[in-house]
Amino acid sequence: MAFTIQTYVFALLFLVGFLLSVWAFADAVRRPAVGFTNAEKRTKPFWVAIIAAGVFFGYLAIPPVSIFGFVIGFGLPLLFGLIAVLPGAIYLADVKPEVIRFSPRRPGPSGSSGRW
Repeated sequence: MAFTIQTYVFALLFLVGFLLSVWAFADAVRRPAVGFTNAEKRTKPFWVAIIAAGVFFGYLAIPPVSIFGFVIGFGLPLLFGLIAVLPGAIYLADVKPEVIRFSPRRPGPSGSSGRW
């Protein structure tokens, strides 16, 4: 019984890490490339590639659990899951704010920047 609860807790934690990486990947893809170079945070293809690798290994690190008859995850060692979350977390905490700051603003419908 305890092993099953522990497996589901680990699966939930790794699923949260995986979703964090997916969120970072989706955000990095939609940001303009000029924002990355203006912020001096490497290039957009670099961040997209490294976060994509994090998403891939993050999915593989989810422990195999059966939910509604479907088995998700492959169960790579714990260290893979921890390392897989790092690129997404670094992007969201450090790179994204700077990219937003240095990205060109799009004017709104009335010519304003969309800010209040």
